[in-house]
Amino acid sequence: MTQDRKTFGMTTSQLGILAGLAGLVCLLFGITGWLVIRGSFKLPFLQQPATTVVPQLTATPFFLPTLAPTATPTPVPYEERIPQGWKQFKTDLVEIWLPVDFELADVDRLMKETRKSYAERGLQELIDYNAQNESISNLVVTDEVSGSVLYRTIASISYRPLDEESLEILVEKELSELPSMIVLVEQKDVRIGSNEAIRLVYEVRMGNIYANNLEYVFLDGMTVWSVSYYAEITEFFQQLSIFEKSIQTFRTVQ
Repeated sequence: MTQDRKTFGMTTSQLGILAGLAGLVCLLFGITGWLVIRGSFKLPFLQQPATTVVPQLTATPFFLPTLAPTATPTPVPYEERIPQGWKQFKTDLVEIWLPVDFELADVDRLMKETRKSYAERGLQELIDYNAQNESISNLVVTDEVSGSVLYRTIASISYRPLDEESLEILVEKELSELPSMIVLVEQKDVRIGSNEAIRLVYEVRMGNIYANNLEYVFLDGMTVWSVSYYAEITEFFQQLSIFEKSIQTFRTVQ
């Protein structure tokens, strides 16, 4: 019989059922597409994503600072540290510059006048302290040669061998031995040119005379250098900027 003939392994009735199912599928796809176009039906994968709730910060945000590398200061050339119009003072060992009104001092005479002035004011403790801690003077200059030595402005350079484990230990030892009329008012580490130094400021009480002494202490190998600026207290603060410029011109002679 004709209906029993098979095409692609299926009977005529089976092929008719398959064709009907295919037509139904096409009809369903057509209806779905029309609904999508009309907007009356949305497929799940076409729906708008749900709004995500972002929690609000309740504290002030903390930001880590950006760390910048510390720049190494470039030393200023020696010649550029010399103020215009200043005078050079130089020995076989050191060099320093000061204003033109300073002159080389007679060291022996200056020390005798100093001891005499101390004795007249009953400052034996100060005389003994200076005798016990006397360094080798290499250069002494003063702004005048007349009047009481205690009122003069004096710049001096001295040296001594390092007899302690370090410069810091030596300075701390000397500070612990200061006489009662000398009071340390400042101590800090500084850089002079390319050299590290310790800056010390003392107040010296000599009866009715008050003076200040600014000292810079350097270590050169096993030699300790001391550059000191002494002045009556009023004069000291008037000339402090001069002292701080002068120390920048200190250097050992190579």
